[in-house]
Amino acid sequence: MFENVNLDDLWYEGEYYDKEEYECGDIESDDLIESIENDLGFKLPQSYIFLMKKHNGGLLNKNCVQINKRDTFNDLEGIFGLGRTKRHSICEENKYKSYYEENLISICSSNSGHNKIYLDYSICGTDGEPRVIAIDNECFDDVNPHPWVLADNFETFIESLHEYTEDDEETEASDLFHPDDNIHKLVKKKVLVQSNGWIVKFVLGVLLVSVAGFVIGIKFLGYLIPFELFGGILLLIMYVIASIDIFKRKYRCWYDEIADIKEENGIKNYVLKDTERKMFFIVGKKEEIHVGDRFLCITDGYAFKYDK
Repeated sequence: MFENVNLDDLWYEGEYYDKEEYECGDIESDDLIESIENDLGFKLPQSYIFLMKKHNGGLLNKNCVQINKRDTFNDLEGIFGLGRTKRHSICEENKYKSYYEENLISICSSNSGHNKIYLDYSICGTDGEPRVIAIDNECFDDVNPHPWVLADNFETFIESLHEYTEDDEETEASDLFHPDDNIHKLVKKKVLVQSNGWIVKFVLGVLLVSVAGFVIGIKFLGYLIPFELFGGILLLIMYVIASIDIFKRKYRCWYDEIADIKEENGIKNYVLKDTERKMFFIVGKKEEIHVGDRFLCITDGYAFKYDK
């Protein structure tokens, strides 16, 4: 087991304020493992148990995994150990689970705090060999959150870990391109409308309601106009600052195509052919999307239909 990796290089051994909260101590008997599995309701992978018997939880020195030639996931922090008392033990981290985590066991933390890394039993069942996935916290509001599949099993996951280097940055960027001015203008317009367009709509809506109320004699709405103007000015300042930031950026882009369209409860989820990362699709109300349609993706996480 783990014949293709040097486990001594896996762990971070320097000083770190949270390090002790990961390391759960020696596993003195298999009774502890069986007891924890009973509490969790899942059979833990033998590769995970093997690793924990050698080093029971800790921060990772190798904290990057290459998903495919395009996507590198470099947001790993530490692996939860087999224990009950430490803050980052597997029991503590899975003590309070939401409904969407029914078939998931949280196994690893992320540096950013935006992602959760799990053993996913949704396909293999409670006694099977789970894959390792990551899901953005914000995506749990979706009907069917699309995860990053980091590895088919825990052993492969550990063997694929490495330190993030400049070579990874070059690999990650190898399939990307720097768009020309026409594409850049379109990208910036789409991102601006999608991310900050609500500010303009909100300000105009509030002002219209206040003015209309004043005109038809609803006095208290008229009295609110100075406050609305002050708030509207602040929001518009925010809009201008955000707009300047967007228009100063030089986005990196790549093309991909729709591989599958899944619909549940009237909500459509578009799956890209080569891109594992979660993308936010900018789709017009009258725009029809079909399998095979080409999309332009940008590093900020947006994708929109585009065919040059």
